[in-house]
Amino acid sequence: MNNKEGFSSIWGFILVAIGLALGIGSLWRFPYVAYENGGAAFILIYIAIILIIGIPLMTSEVAIGFHTQKTAIDAYKSIAPNSKFYLAGYIHLLAAFLILGYTAPIYSWIFKYLVSSFTGSFMGLSPDGVVSFFENYNADKSKVFLFFVINLVLNISVLVFGVQKGVERISKILLPALFAIMIIIIVSILRLPGAMDGVKFLLMPDFSKFNVSSLLTCLGQAFFALGLGMLGSMVFGSYIKDPKENIFKSSSTICISLIFAGVFAGLMILPFVFATNLDVAEGVNLSFITLPNAFNLVVGGRFLSILFYLGFYIAAFTSSVGVYEAIVGLITEKHDIKRVPAILICAIPILFVAYLSIYDDNTFAILDVIESNYVLVISCFAIAIFSGYIWKIDNVIKASNIKSNFVKVWMRVSIKYITPVAIIIIFLSQFF
Repeated sequence: MNNKEGFSSIWGFILVAIGLALGIGSLWRFPYVAYENGGAAFILIYIAIILIIGIPLMTSEVAIGFHTQKTAIDAYKSIAPNSKFYLAGYIHLLAAFLILGYTAPIYSWIFKYLVSSFTGSFMGLSPDGVVSFFENYNADKSKVFLFFVINLVLNISVLVFGVQKGVERISKILLPALFAIMIIIIVSILRLPGAMDGVKFLLMPDFSKFNVSSLLTCLGQAFFALGLGMLGSMVFGSYIKDPKENIFKSSSTICISLIFAGVFAGLMILPFVFATNLDVAEGVNLSFITLPNAFNLVVGGRFLSILFYLGFYIAAFTSSVGVYEAIVGLITEKHDIKRVPAILICAIPILFVAYLSIYDDNTFAILDVIESNYVLVISCFAIAIFSGYIWKIDNVIKASNIKSNFVKVWMRVSIKYITPVAIIIIFLSQFF
């Protein structure tokens, strides 16, 4: 093992890993896709996919970094020095750069609405006024870019303190705060007349709305929500210093936490929309048009808006900090660059992609397709094939310190057979 900085404890790893994945898929997309695909029917299948595929795949990704104590590219070279599989490390790196860069408009919108919730800028507006508020802000591309730059500077201000005093410390503060915020919002919203209709919709399965397309959506959502193939899990695995750590157990804790995060996000949003008799919109419209209208319709709406966008920003911020740290960790190891210069160097391509994504809506849409449908799918497939057939699954199990015979069988079947097939199905489904 090398002497680079690692996490102070396994809980540091778990919290940082949860933070990395949380903003990427759980809060932003989960409530809408659950609503569209049968509520609890979707949630039940989603849980099954994470248990069968998600936990073993995350265990494998973390184990590669944990076993080698290296980050991605060098980790692959260490295990399979005579193969070209180290190229997969560059795909993971590309996935990380793209997710930080092309999602810049989303980070900017969240930051803007956090500020606006404190100032009350969208409170009291008519439904058309709420739409205009969002459209006018998004049309001012220089302002959108400025808000993203501020967010990036805040990321850098955390990263310069290192792994333990920066990334790990901020995760230990912000994630419990986010959990408390979600509980306060849920309790407040469930007191509204009609809110329980949203709870019933979310928790009562409607399999008539769940079909083959729903299954593919569920598979994609699981991979996206767990942040798999985005470099972080492998890099953070190399930060774990206790050689006896049970990686499967830690990965299970992360995955189960993210299931609860998705369900809690649904309980924050769907009952609120039902209580205010508004339509459940997708993505951007749900978060920045429907919900501001809902805040305008209830007593204490401004307080709820502050809590909601604060929580939303915490999720986004811990995610961006986690991905950024993974990139910096790889760059400092691979090129022997000191931390602060590496942080600043990595900001350049992130800002470049962000600029393209913000100033051209078509670029945002294209990069979203490239990242979600190609880069992440190929990235996850590479991890599964490497773990199951190049490194060999029994070596993954041994490196992960797995003792349970049941879990060993679970890992073998999932990584060697189920996961590769599932990923191929996700990839091919976009062409039919």
